[in-house]
Amino acid sequence: MSKTVEVFFDFLSPPSYLAWTQIPLIAERTGANVVWRPMFTIGLHDLTGNTSPVMVPNKGKWVRADTQKYAAKYGVELNYNPHGLINILPADRAAAAAEKRGELEPLMAALYPAMMVDGKDISKPDVLADLLTSAGLDAEYYLQAIQTDEVKDHLKANTQEAADRGAFGAPTFFVGDEMFFGQDRLHFVEEALAVG
Repeated sequence: MSKTVEVFFDFLSPPSYLAWTQIPLIAERTGANVVWRPMFTIGLHDLTGNTSPVMVPNKGKWVRADTQKYAAKYGVELNYNPHGLINILPADRAAAAAEKRGELEPLMAALYPAMMVDGKDISKPDVLADLLTSAGLDAEYYLQAIQTDEVKDHLKANTQEAADRGAFGAPTFFVGDEMFFGQDRLHFVEEALAVG
């Protein structure tokens, strides 16, 4: 029986983007199943008392350089979004709605490159709608769904679950009860998935 890795992520996190580029390759090598779990990392920080590394100038500078090294190692492009710390809630809520509809993978395939490569402000409804449409998704449905309590509560529940299971940032991976944090721990995730 193949193992499963749950990946808690959001669209504001460059390390989550880098993990998104690599997890399918790991799943292919190990035969693992992947379950993507959108959350709101700023909300997770509030729940756990954590802060983003970018809030500490020296650490933020180092993290930016480190993620670029990993992008080069993985052979993927990573451009820090020129719009800075945008309001990521609409995109994260769209992901929560997509999780419920079984449309998360095409949504991620549209939003991650837009945010992390093309520098688009995915907080803007018209930008988000164009990206959803380009992914073959019903943009009108999503723009309405992200305003509903059902979708807002689903994202909050995912975020609370991540906190309850020990997460404090993004990306966080679970293989069974074992937790791994950060895309720089993907080798440990792969090892856990490879164990029969």
